[in-house]
Amino acid sequence: MAEPVGGSTRDAVRWGLLLAAVAVSGYRLPATVRNVQQWRAALPVDPSAAYLYRANFTVNAVGIAIILAVALGAFYLLRPRTPKQS
Repeated sequence: MAEPVGGSTRDAVRWGLLLAAVAVSGYRLPATVRNVQQWRAALPVDPSAAYLYRANFTVNAVGIAIILAVALGAFYLLRPRTPKQS
């Protein structure tokens, strides 16, 4: 029987998770940048509104960091196993 060409299912899942995490982070990034811009614009005019924009920025930035950290952790844990040499 022929060996399958290419990688394994584990590699496909590994790269798929990483790609999904980058896509979700990329989707959240414009809103994060927009919140920073609105925060800086509202700071001299209305400090209470500026606080809301800063909170939204913080939530988005932490969300992006968590998503990427989990994806990189899964990418690392699902790496191909190397046989031990004795």
